[in-house]
Amino acid sequence: MDRHVIGAIEVSLPALRHNAGVLRDLVGAQRAAFVVKGNAYGHGLVPVARAIESFAARLCVYTIDEALALRAGGITAPLLVLGPIPPDALDDALAAKTELVLWSAGDFARRLCASARKRETIAAVHLKVNTDLNRLGFEPHELSGALDALLAMPELAIAGILSHLASAEELDSPYTMFQLAAFERALAEARPMIERTTTAPLRHIAASAAAMLWPQTRLDLVRFGIALYGLMPSPQTREAMASAPLDLRPALAYRSQIVVTRTIPAGASVGYGRTFHAPREMRIGVVPAGYADGIPRALSNRGAFAVEGALCPIVGRVAMNMTEIDLTDAPGTHAGSIVTLIGCDGDAAVGADDWAQWADTINYEIVTRLPSELRRVYATFVS
Repeated sequence: MDRHVIGAIEVSLPALRHNAGVLRDLVGAQRAAFVVKGNAYGHGLVPVARAIESFAARLCVYTIDEALALRAGGITAPLLVLGPIPPDALDDALAAKTELVLWSAGDFARRLCASARKRETIAAVHLKVNTDLNRLGFEPHELSGALDALLAMPELAIAGILSHLASAEELDSPYTMFQLAAFERALAEARPMIERTTTAPLRHIAASAAAMLWPQTRLDLVRFGIALYGLMPSPQTREAMASAPLDLRPALAYRSQIVVTRTIPAGASVGYGRTFHAPREMRIGVVPAGYADGIPRALSNRGAFAVEGALCPIVGRVAMNMTEIDLTDAPGTHAGSIVTLIGCDGDAAVGADDWAQWADTINYEIVTRLPSELRRVYATFVS
């Protein structure tokens, strides 16, 4: 990336470590796994992992490439790869001592065994159970048979059994209890097979929201994702936790600079499609960032950025590389003034949750879609 591009993502490593400590304390030191997939939810894979590794019983990624990048970056914590792995990457996965998720006892498992034999090692696997999310996983009634088949493969070690919840962010979620019950029934039916394993497999089904709202789902391990980054899984989760909130601190800010200001007359249009017309003479500022830089086009004429301690509305359409804002409430703004796209500026604040509300999406998508090419600056002190 061109290092002279205006704008950067700022990530607070102390905030990440603080959040990791809060979440570890919530569930217990040996139960806290942290999910750093998706470029650590947009915060930067290796720097985030280095910052919170000491708090983690495990780090979870989605792809083998993420796991290999962590090992290349010096991460030694146990790594669990949650997603599918191409067969030609199995040797690399085993060399990196990663734990893999299985949802089939067929060809892939045999390929994994062959790779393990070749390397004269044991492959640690977690078996995924489908409790009606209906993506990946053995059906609950298949778990016992799958365990029986996999235990006959001496190259495999059953390190865990997991599932995934569909609606734990909701306050009234009988479906969460339905899924937990289905998972526990599958475990109970497979108990004779589980008792044959060398070490009792870790049972895990909860992510951030479930760990907060449904303590009974914490089991042996919790896979914390969005909460690690100081964001709540949903508005409903925030509401439910209001009486006893967790002290989570957003770790990411996004700043740029004004490159041009101009005064436009009443009636003048701004941006593509002429979707905004000035109701009066007004000053606008041009921010050199747009939807190619992670700003949802849905923020057009809806969102706002913070400048000089004031919230300045977005006017006109967000373009690929530029966004215009109304500087009426920030009269001292000039070319070079700092613009806070996400974060705090004096009494003004814009959060990933605000972007999500304006764009009718979730905060997960907002931060994860911030381009990896954007420069990231890592703060090592508390501001």
